[in-house]
Amino acid sequence: MDNQKIFSMSVAKVYPMLIAKAERKGRTKEEVDEVCCWLTGYTPGQIAQQLARDVSYETFFDEAPQINPNSRLIAGSVCGIRVESIEDPLMQKIRWLDKLVDELAKGRPLDKILRNEAPSAKWKCPKCGRKFRNKNQDHSCGEKPKSIDEYIENQSEEFRDDLCFLRRILREALPDAEERISWSMPTYWKGHNILHFAACKKHIGFYPGPEAVTEFATELQDYHVDKGTIRIPYGKIDSELLSKIATWCNETGNHA
Repeated sequence: MDNQKIFSMSVAKVYPMLIAKAERKGRTKEEVDEVCCWLTGYTPGQIAQQLARDVSYETFFDEAPQINPNSRLIAGSVCGIRVESIEDPLMQKIRWLDKLVDELAKGRPLDKILRNEAPSAKWKCPKCGRKFRNKNQDHSCGEKPKSIDEYIENQSEEFRDDLCFLRRILREALPDAEERISWSMPTYWKGHNILHFAACKKHIGFYPGPEAVTEFATELQDYHVDKGTIRIPYGKIDSELLSKIATWCNETGNHA
């Protein structure tokens, strides 16, 4: 199988297989979640959100809060290939996860799998007091946002203008839709979730669903797209195109 086919695979379809592999050897789903959180910086809840969105491997790792710096210590073979020798960064991350679950299934102690990271090494956020394995790990402090206003206010100041601009575009395109937070993301709802958006480190994730990405494929040639996902670089919001996509989703009933 070529790399691109693997990159586009649904994590929601693969992740249960990883859990089943571990459980057959007496390990637990919680342990699979823990090694995945260690590698990616996600929380278990954020992993569940990504599975519910049916994201691809590419999106899953692209939106990961922070790849653990100790992942470079992962070594050994997966599918006959040494993971430390894999040159493609995304493929290496995928195989790192495979390797961690493989170690679980082989009975390796969890502290060894996590590369002997001591509890004292955890970073504590000075604002909310939560502890994370990675220093300065991206996260939402306190309770989940209850409104889009609160969501935007919680983001880095440098991203807020773009997020507000996108919100204005969507409000004009979807005047009858209700604004709400769903899966911890700003969402436009009218009997169903029409679309979502989210602030990421290097782009805005725009989630109108796979049918919309296919319908507007020609106009999206200059964007990095994935199954149901459009990555919009900060400072490069095309209001006309995004308005067209939102209107199409609403009128056709195709949705995220």
